[in-house]
Amino acid sequence: MKLNLLSSTAVLAVALAAQSGSAFAGGPKVLVSTIDGSYDNTAVGPYDTPSLSISNTTGFSFTNVTLTLTPYQPGTLTGGLAPQSRSISDVAPTSVLNYVWLDGYGGTVANDLFSYDYDDEYGQTTTNPACAAQPYALCSLVGNFIVTFTATWNNPAYGPGGTEVSSVFSPAVNATGGFVGWEGLDPNGYSESTYDAHIGTPHGILANIYVGAPTGIPEPAAWALMLAGFGGLGVAIRSRRKAGLAAA
Repeated sequence: MKLNLLSSTAVLAVALAAQSGSAFAGGPKVLVSTIDGSYDNTAVGPYDTPSLSISNTTGFSFTNVTLTLTPYQPGTLTGGLAPQSRSISDVAPTSVLNYVWLDGYGGTVANDLFSYDYDDEYGQTTTNPACAAQPYALCSLVGNFIVTFTATWNNPAYGPGGTEVSSVFSPAVNATGGFVGWEGLDPNGYSESTYDAHIGTPHGILANIYVGAPTGIPEPAAWALMLAGFGGLGVAIRSRRKAGLAAA
C-alpha cells in the first residue's frame, strides 16, 4: 500500500510537471511569439505599476486577447481570491502591445488583481522586515499571481478562423528559469521589498506563446512534490527489495 501511495504521488507530480511544458510533456510545440514584463516602466504606463509587453512578430494579428490572473500563495491578502479575467486590446501584426495594469476605477482597489499600483493596494497591514524598501509605509503580504494569456492567432495556415495560442507563467515559474519580481513583490508576496525597484526596464522574455490551449503550470510547491514523490518512490522500492532478499 505504501509503495502504491508513493507511486501515485510521483505520477501526480510528473503530470503537474508535464503541464508546465517541460521535457515531461513530450512532443514539439509551435512557438509563436513572446511576452516580456517590467515594473514601473513609465515609458509605457503609470508610476509604480506592473506591465506586460506582448510581442507579435508573425505578420498575423492576435485577436480575442484575454489575460487571466490566478493567485497562488495561500495565506496572503490575495491568496483566497478566485481567478480574474480581462479582455485586452488586439495585438496587430508585427507589433508590441504594452499592457499596463489599470483597475478602471481611477485608483488602487483592494482585491483587484488588475489594480493600478497592485503591490500597494492594501496600504500597510504589517511591519514585517521582509518589506525592506519602506517598512513603515505600505508594507503588506499581498501575494503574487499566475498569468494565463489566450488569444486567436489569425494565421490562415490554421484555417479561416485562425487558431488558439496561449502562454502561462508566474514570477516564480517562467522562461527566465528564476524569480522575476515584475509584479513589485518578493518571492513570498511582500510589497515594499527590494523587488519594488523603479528601474523601468524590461526583465527579458518571461514567457513563450505557443499554438494550443493553455495547459497550466505547477506552482513552485509542485516541483517539491515531484522531487518528494520520486525520492519516496525510490525509498519504497529499496525497502521492498531488502524485504525480498531477507525472505529469500
